[in-house]
Amino acid sequence: MQKNRDHAHRGQLQIAETLVSVALMLVLALLLINATNQTLSPYSNLTSMDQSATDILIAADEAGLLRPVIYLYGDTKYEADYSSYRSQLEEYISIVVSDNIDYALIAHEINNNTVESNYFSPIGSSTAISAIQQGGEGVVANYHLGSFTSATFGHYSTQYLIQLYLWEKF
Repeated sequence: MQKNRDHAHRGQLQIAETLVSVALMLVLALLLINATNQTLSPYSNLTSMDQSATDILIAADEAGLLRPVIYLYGDTKYEADYSSYRSQLEEYISIVVSDNIDYALIAHEINNNTVESNYFSPIGSSTAISAIQQGGEGVVANYHLGSFTSATFGHYSTQYLIQLYLWEKF
């Protein structure tokens, strides 16, 4: 009689283990499906991405990273300083945006209240920027820089329209 009871308990334990295993597999399958859907679906909230781009530019300027990258661009006298600020800015942006978002930063000079069509790109490739400008899926945040004054680098009075492009990687 004891033997039958041990077989019954063992059978019940095996059924319980099977149910727990099936439940765990279902939960894992649902998590995998959800992760796949998020990866495959295009970035659906462009408004949120646009706000993130604006926030990035404001924070980068307040942190003292943006202006040195723009105003020291191409100045061989401060090449090492420029490179350091650029690396810090790029690292900051890469930390803030998710892994599936790519970015580029460009600057247009402003002369007589007119934005010049020519620009330089401290961060990002001109090919990617051109694709986004031609109607690709993404956002652009605009930011105005009026001048830059630094005890180390001096005073710069050129005005720039800074544009940060964000788009989903494919």
